[in-house]
Amino acid sequence: MRQLTYDGMPIPGLNDLVRTAIRLHPAPGEPRPDESHFGGPLLWPSDEPWPECPVTWPPDPDASDDAWLGGHPLDEPVPAMVSAAQFFRDDFPELPFPEGTDVLQILFCPLDHNSPYHQGPAVRLVWRDSGEVGDIVVPPPPPEDAKADYLPEPCVFEPCSIDELPRLCDFPPETRAALGIPEGASEDPEGWPELDQYSKIGGWTPWYTTDRDDLGCRDCGAELRQTIALSTVENEVGCGCEVAEDEPAGWSFARQDVLNIFTCPTDVTHPVKVRID
Repeated sequence: MRQLTYDGMPIPGLNDLVRTAIRLHPAPGEPRPDESHFGGPLLWPSDEPWPECPVTWPPDPDASDDAWLGGHPLDEPVPAMVSAAQFFRDDFPELPFPEGTDVLQILFCPLDHNSPYHQGPAVRLVWRDSGEVGDIVVPPPPPEDAKADYLPEPCVFEPCSIDELPRLCDFPPETRAALGIPEGASEDPEGWPELDQYSKIGGWTPWYTTDRDDLGCRDCGAELRQTIALSTVENEVGCGCEVAEDEPAGWSFARQDVLNIFTCPTDVTHPVKVRID
């Protein structure tokens, strides 16, 4: 890669900040259980219980590590989750699949849950080996009081890659110093590439409406990394590809924001964190 510059000057370490994101470009479709998708049927074995919301009170250990302020009482029925997304390793080798797995499944509890950082659906990630799945389950219907904003329309993907640079809050100290950014500054340097809203794998978090707080792994202390972004709106920016529909999945998070999922770079099976930004 050529040495990146800012304002005509080479900046030490700037190249190291580039992350290549896989923009998903979701489009309405009719995906099968053996395909990557938003909102379609999951390759879920019939002999494995369909998951319930992990944000109970007290919270299930499988719940995301988001300091939940409450949850579903265990002495009452716990809502079933719904299919949100599925990614196969053959389609998206960029995902950090644990050894022995080749599919990532994301499920929502389609009700509002409150944490100090956001209000939105509860999220569960499941990494599995598709070769071990025989008969496929027929999932239960969504809860009667499910929020329509958290029930995605089925979509397939038309992915492309796009290079991203971080916002100022993710700059390491040496980059701040090289750019002459004063202590306490919060605005990106003038002319800095913009991060916009779109669904993707990898890349950086825009941090437009929330602060970059508390992203350490609960189990090992490692700094969690942006892994998946599920966007309300698919903006036509950055990659140059045409966007046929700006809200293909039909979901909406907060004020038409992005649901970002952070995983541990040491072990992706450690508890994830979610930030809606």
